[in-house]
Amino acid sequence: MLPSPAEIAPHEAPPHEPPPSEAPPPPGPRVYPFAFTGDAMEYFRIWIVNLFLSIVTIGLYSPWAKVRKNRYIYANTWVADANLDYHGNPVAILKGRLIAVAAFLVYNVGSHYVPKLGTTILIALMIAAPWLVVRSMQFNANNTSYRNLRFHFHGRYVEGLKVIAPLLLSPILALILPTINPEAPPTKPLEIAAILLPTLPFVVFYPYVLGKLRRFQVANLAFGVQQFGIDLGVGAFYWIYFLSGCIFMLGAVLMVVVTAASFWLGPAAIVVPMVVYLLTISVAFAFVRAQIANRVFNATWLGEVRFVSRISAVKLGWLYFVNVFAIVLSCGLAVPWAVIRVARYRASCQHLQCENDLESFLADVTRPVSATGEQLGEFFDVDLSL
Repeated sequence: MLPSPAEIAPHEAPPHEPPPSEAPPPPGPRVYPFAFTGDAMEYFRIWIVNLFLSIVTIGLYSPWAKVRKNRYIYANTWVADANLDYHGNPVAILKGRLIAVAAFLVYNVGSHYVPKLGTTILIALMIAAPWLVVRSMQFNANNTSYRNLRFHFHGRYVEGLKVIAPLLLSPILALILPTINPEAPPTKPLEIAAILLPTLPFVVFYPYVLGKLRRFQVANLAFGVQQFGIDLGVGAFYWIYFLSGCIFMLGAVLMVVVTAASFWLGPAAIVVPMVVYLLTISVAFAFVRAQIANRVFNATWLGEVRFVSRISAVKLGWLYFVNVFAIVLSCGLAVPWAVIRVARYRASCQHLQCENDLESFLADVTRPVSATGEQLGEFFDVDLSL
């Protein structure tokens, strides 16, 4: 029997299939670092003119000085090849400062002649304060822009009042408890309680209020049509201030030890304790500033944009320490140099992360915004910040 054609044909191996190619790993988020390009000599010229005119006008020029300072600092703060801009109106800043001065005078006069009246005035001022704080936040947001688009703040008075409400317990307790004669030392338990108890709510609730205030400020902030978001717990603020207190106590103990050993130090007996004190204050203050900035920045997002901050408390503390010595030795003339150093370091530690192209995100944010949404200059605009 003859073989079939199929049997005569040579056996063909099945075609070789190449192994499935591995998909390239997804690209990581794009990073856009901040940068500060200010120059100490340029800023010195602005600062010295501001200082001179503020002294000559008994402080009345200070709002205009603040506008000039902010415009320079903002204009030299860059991210993604664009800088920030500040458009603040000095008159609004002047109104805010006049309100603050008037409130301070009313409180001091009332508390000097009638202590309980001063406490009542303080409670009234604290109830009114959230309105001024909200207006100040709106002013600062509305007068800050990036790529010709303004920021906006949508917080309300009632929300602000809820934030600071725990601090009202301090003046309320001072109003309820008996008045203590400052010239006579307290001896009775009730007199001692009248001194200590009003400060207790402030100590206990201050970190809580500060955390809530930061969350209130960021959560109500918007850029164009995009609302900011924040996931920030207030418990971390207690930990920050606790560690800062530990740093301060450690420095105090070290200063006592150095002072006790002063008879071995000779002429340095006065200088060394002062250096230890300034170093302790600088590190403790820098720790609080760095930790709060890092936690707030890292917990914030704007759509698909994340904010990242890696400020070192040790490096920032050393900057503060050197700045203080330079300012003292220069009789204050090194203040502009100190400001520029801190601003440059803080910017170098912060950046944005965006999953996609930042330009596309910004185009989506700005497209629906009309020009009428950027009108400013309301009569009640105030700014209470320094």
